[in-house]
Amino acid sequence: MSELPGPIGPTKTTTIPGGLYAEVFMPTGAPKGVVLITHGYAEHCGRYREVAHVIVKAGWAALSYDVRGHGHSPGARGFIERFDIYLDDFKAAIAAAKELVPGTPLVLLGHSHGGLITLRALATDRPPDAVHAIVSSPYLAMKLAVPGYKKVLGRIASKIVPSLNQPSGLRAEQLMQDPQKQAEWAADKLLFPTANARWFTESSDAQQYVAQHAAKITMPTTWLVGGADPLCDPAASKRVADRAKNATYHDLAGLRHEVFNETERAKVFAELTNVLARIGTKPAAQTA
Repeated sequence: MSELPGPIGPTKTTTIPGGLYAEVFMPTGAPKGVVLITHGYAEHCGRYREVAHVIVKAGWAALSYDVRGHGHSPGARGFIERFDIYLDDFKAAIAAAKELVPGTPLVLLGHSHGGLITLRALATDRPPDAVHAIVSSPYLAMKLAVPGYKKVLGRIASKIVPSLNQPSGLRAEQLMQDPQKQAEWAADKLLFPTANARWFTESSDAQQYVAQHAAKITMPTTWLVGGADPLCDPAASKRVADRAKNATYHDLAGLRHEVFNETERAKVFAELTNVLARIGTKPAAQTA
């Protein structure tokens, strides 16, 4: 794939259990399967319509949803009481995705914090009923180490004022190099510029869990990791991928955090298409 497909509008929007907003994308023919898209922190599912276009062109259906506390979904912006709430919502989203095209393969796709949610769900004795997971620049560790005293203060704030928000300091140029995508990000009113105290400690604990239980990830995974990501540490992704079973790791040299919004995203889309094509050619008994 050399061309950039551009975003498409959803076939329909819906609400999945828990009151979560979701967008559905269907191909014209019978879908080969369905891909569940889980977005990153402080953003929303509407930013993945170009990714959904790639999936639809490959003959698959897609369901993307706004994580609790994000986009059009309920909850205080960025706040979560327990990380398990994300996992419960993830299960509900999986069930909704499976209902779209019953009896076909399910692929999980998570970016950044959505990648952390996906990997946290996989690193258990009872992983989701899917055939493959794709993670892009997963949030497994910050690239810049957080000083110890800030971690201590963060945990204190999480207990005393869990809803405390601090400016994240995030900048568009940290995410991608494409000027048009940078402008779209800056103009997007559904994004929020803060990081929440309780979310920080809950996600940190989830990162530690994934690192300690990486060997439990036995589902085939594809890793699309920006080699020049200034936010999420590629080295942490490589360490977990090396311990996971059936992991295929792609070091996308020169790409920053949002690999699906980068100037060179056509090659990332091509790999996504290749993964779906390989799954689509497997015998039905292996994809049930």
